[in-house]
Amino acid sequence: MIFIAIFFVLVYSILMVVFIVIWKNQSFEVNHFNNPSNTEFSIIIPVRNESKNVRKLLESIVNQNEKNFEVILIDDSSEDDTVKIAEAFLALLDLKILYLSNEERGNAPKKNAITKAIGVAKHDLIFCTDGDCVLPTKLLAKYAEIFNNERIKLISGPVTFFESGGGFFNKIWEKVQIVEFASLVGSAAVSIFLGKPNMCSGANIAYRKSAFMDVNGYDGNNELASGDDEFLMHKIQHKYTDGVFFAKSKEAIVETNTCESVVAFYNQRKRWASKWTKYDSYLPKLIAMFVFVVNLFTIYLTISGLWSILAIRYVFEFIFLALVLGFLKKKSSILFILIVQIFYPLYVVFFGLNSLFMNKNYNWKGRKLQ
Repeated sequence: MIFIAIFFVLVYSILMVVFIVIWKNQSFEVNHFNNPSNTEFSIIIPVRNESKNVRKLLESIVNQNEKNFEVILIDDSSEDDTVKIAEAFLALLDLKILYLSNEERGNAPKKNAITKAIGVAKHDLIFCTDGDCVLPTKLLAKYAEIFNNERIKLISGPVTFFESGGGFFNKIWEKVQIVEFASLVGSAAVSIFLGKPNMCSGANIAYRKSAFMDVNGYDGNNELASGDDEFLMHKIQHKYTDGVFFAKSKEAIVETNTCESVVAFYNQRKRWASKWTKYDSYLPKLIAMFVFVVNLFTIYLTISGLWSILAIRYVFEFIFLALVLGFLKKKSSILFILIVQIFYPLYVVFFGLNSLFMNKNYNWKGRKLQ
């Protein structure tokens, strides 16, 4: 058993070296793209109870350098002032506010909200984000340049977290989440660079409406509340094998909120972990299984005292995460990689087992979903 464990950990370490090389050699240069001929976007924002955040999001949209867009906000029965705050922007934006009825909500409210918005969207270029995000001012302009290449059907963009500057333990909690999420962003980017898209974030995703229609939107996975981002990306990549692009540009980084509590973090990660068993493609399932096994064997080698083997893994993993954090403008979080590396194997194994054997229900936005 110990030799199998060493083999998997060493294979993972080699993959980390490959990830480092690919990440370092991929760059986003505006001059790779011609001046965009189509710059009109429909920005789609599904919201529920976002009164604390939606103002900052809409202000960041008002401040976009690219002005050719409409905004479609779909409210899913908010119980706060989300809609009232949004209405204050009617004079500043080409803004439509739609409402998701109980009948339309179904088992997948976010997917159904996006589908409803796409049905009335005026433009072919769709940009989706969440109600607790803030966009950089040049984001739409960057994406318009990318979409000038007709080959590109979907853009996955980088996402990181705000730092609120609260108390000591709150800062540590935020830093740990920033590092953990950076690992997902970096892995997702490399998978796209390799032509095998695996993950993306619904907080920063853009695609052609025509491509959404070509793959019949979310048909086939409407029974699952999560996955409005990754399932769609997999379907588009299956139809357009070279049509998915990762925007490795610091001017495309969207920021969003960390989870305020461990309970919120648990529900969020349980929601994410619920997706992998539903993938149609075998590759994402194999990747998820490989990551699970590697971390299970990492725990085994730790207990066995074979720390020299684990040091190889952790060194190359640290280098990769440090590069991604530098790109995300989070260099102050680099030292916290060491903390994440201690707990990460336990975290992966726990949520992997959770997704297979535990109840699939989780709490999200005041509702129980699955």
